[in-house]
Amino acid sequence: MTTQTVPTPQPDITVNSPDGDMPAPFSLDISSILALLPDDDALDDWFLRFTADNEDLGYRFEIDQQGRLWAMASEGMDGTERQFNLQFDLQIWLNAGPGGKVVIGNSRVRMAWPGRHAPDAGWMAPEQLASLPPAGQRPHSFPFAPRFVAEIRSLSNSLEDQQAKMEEWIARGIALGWLIDPFLRQVHIYRPGAVPEVLDDPETVSGEPELPGFVFDVRSRIFDLE
Repeated sequence: MTTQTVPTPQPDITVNSPDGDMPAPFSLDISSILALLPDDDALDDWFLRFTADNEDLGYRFEIDQQGRLWAMASEGMDGTERQFNLQFDLQIWLNAGPGGKVVIGNSRVRMAWPGRHAPDAGWMAPEQLASLPPAGQRPHSFPFAPRFVAEIRSLSNSLEDQQAKMEEWIARGIALGWLIDPFLRQVHIYRPGAVPEVLDDPETVSGEPELPGFVFDVRSRIFDLE
């Protein structure tokens, strides 16, 4: 019997260098590898091994629907704090009543094959979690989109790329999405079947009705970091 080994990605690299000293994001065409993987579980297993083998590089990895693996540049101190603030406030809200699970940046979601995206923050509703297998038997990636997803733009991401990603989240089935742009001081609000609403320099942004009672102090927690 011949054993088939899934190869390591070869460097067909596209580099988009951001301003400053941040490491440049890049992408690899891994479509030849994906063709060897029979299903979502096999892709999850390969992707888990790949990210573990390369965690010392300091990148966050995702796969788009065209079969390219993207290495996202480090967010730096400010970007990490912005993500933490939103995740922390979601956890406080969750603990106070609705339950469910806060989705953080290393929690990947299965998109249309072979996509794998990791939101900066999100929320899984209790009824969504109830449909998953018991702990210890769950896949490495969520098989469905969270109820709520937020993306926070970094210096290495263009607004257009982030808007396209939000449209993918809507197509995957989220009920509410926020695209937070700390540089333009805007929040783009996405809902299925609706034109995105843009808030200019809001003090707060409400998650109602999808996140009942959740109001995020976006100005103090994102825009005006000291």
